[in-house]
Amino acid sequence: MCLKHAIIPIFVSHMGCPNDCVFCNQRQITGVDVAPTSNSLTRQIESYLETIKADVVEIAFFGGSFTGIEAHIQEAYLEIASQYKMNGRVHNIRLSTRPDYIDDEILLRLKKYGVTTIELGVQSFDRSVLKASKRGHSVASIYKAASLIKDYGFELGIQLMYGLPRDNFEKFFFSVEESIRLKADCIRLYPVLVIKNTALEQSYLMKTYVPVTLEDTIVAMAKAVKRYQEVGIPIIRLGLQRTDLIDEGKEVVAGPFHPALKELVYDWLFFEALKPYLQENVEMADFKTLEIQVNPKQVTHILGHAKRNLKRCKGLKNVMIIQSNQIELNTFKLNNRQIISVMK
Repeated sequence: MCLKHAIIPIFVSHMGCPNDCVFCNQRQITGVDVAPTSNSLTRQIESYLETIKADVVEIAFFGGSFTGIEAHIQEAYLEIASQYKMNGRVHNIRLSTRPDYIDDEILLRLKKYGVTTIELGVQSFDRSVLKASKRGHSVASIYKAASLIKDYGFELGIQLMYGLPRDNFEKFFFSVEESIRLKADCIRLYPVLVIKNTALEQSYLMKTYVPVTLEDTIVAMAKAVKRYQEVGIPIIRLGLQRTDLIDEGKEVVAGPFHPALKELVYDWLFFEALKPYLQENVEMADFKTLEIQVNPKQVTHILGHAKRNLKRCKGLKNVMIIQSNQIELNTFKLNNRQIISVMK
């Protein structure tokens, strides 16, 4: 039985991060531009705990680079979070930071306050991509930080982006493989969007940067999802954290924006698994009918967004979708005889 997880998100936008990456404007992405005080942090946690019903609850510090914040401010935040963990109202503490803001002193501090998971904003393992994106850290710092995090017994999260300057599918998938080799415990995947008031916006307007298309992003993300599924590494986020600004497209200048990117990725995976069997069924003499049994939770992935997958089943007079709780997730059954795995 799967445990239900809940996150209490604390945004520390741009705190601890003197570097301005070409794609980044955390204030626009998160809709938050004021650092939390100790009192506001406590109020926010209490507000979430009043409504949360979950088996596992995490306090998560997002945005900025947490371990780059002044030590006394880190400790003030962590002291509050650790009290909730010690009294059992919260189970885990998670934070995100840069690879070059990890060392023994920092990790000892985080261990003292009961931090569980450290996510590294890696974005890419390719040197040319990091340089063009003005990340301000080396590839070597990624490997060093990941190794230290593991040595100290923390869970390691890795965040990757697709579509950065000088990026391509091969470089992105190299980063996927490197994150697997480093034994990441969880992954976040983000498409690169051109956000207002960023260096990337200027490059886009000057036509020196061309965003990847939504379709290319779906394919790249889908293949990454499939690879991580093979090795058992969970993807805990696919796409940017949704905010009113991002959802409405107000701050997105260009790029593969879609409010349901994860759904589109899984739609693609389901259709790719189905596609080899379509022609076979078209050529059959049984009135060209295809019966697909699928778990009720994933019917929409068989149909596709706006029934796109269904419309692509050319040559079939009738496609019957049957919901069955007996069908495992990420599989479907064709014509009551053949089980197809989406992830193979």
